[in-house]
Amino acid sequence: MADFEIVCLANSRKRSGRCIAGLRTDGSGWIRPVTEDGPLNRRHYVLDDSTEPIVLDILNINLRKSVPKPYQPENWLIGDLPWHLKTRPAPRNYIPLIRRFIENGPELFGNTFDRVPLKSIIEKPVQASLTLIIPNGLSWLVTRSIRGKRQIRARFTISRVHYDLVVTDNLLEHNLSSLAEGFYSSSQIGIEENVEILFTISLAGPLHGECFKLVAGVFML
Repeated sequence: MADFEIVCLANSRKRSGRCIAGLRTDGSGWIRPVTEDGPLNRRHYVLDDSTEPIVLDILNINLRKSVPKPYQPENWLIGDLPWHLKTRPAPRNYIPLIRRFIENGPELFGNTFDRVPLKSIIEKPVQASLTLIIPNGLSWLVTRSIRGKRQIRARFTISRVHYDLVVTDNLLEHNLSSLAEGFYSSSQIGIEENVEILFTISLAGPLHGECFKLVAGVFML
């Protein structure tokens, strides 16, 4: 069991809890804390000041051991101690660290689709399930999933390849909860057009034989 310092870059809704992930501040890469069952619930991620992690927080988190999956090699089992908020938000000197991990595409996790078949992952485990990108030509869609649940999607390009991914960033979902269904520009949802937006893209666990790519974090430096 050990303590790790991370800059939080995702607080993402999952079907049965949350996915929280970040970059280690020592520059050694991504960490995704998980439980034995996978997702975190509030008692796992609530901070010692009674708030919950926000993207760009600097956190000290207690972890037990690395528990990689073929589709999520960055997973670490959470420890017993509460998480500590060190700084909110991260100071500007962390920007170079974050920028080091931005990828230019066009592929995300080995292909240019919105998902990766679990069968192909079992045959060849992914090298990463978390990455940072700068989306171009960004627009937002408030819609319904095939099961009728409210859904936010981000449409964008990287290296001229078009992506259309579900957004699960918890704070963004909350902020857009009152919007009617339809297309929106960034300015229409309260983000200035000239601001550089970054996405944390996460590869979700398997669902019906597929691992879907999600926009798990939305933030500006």
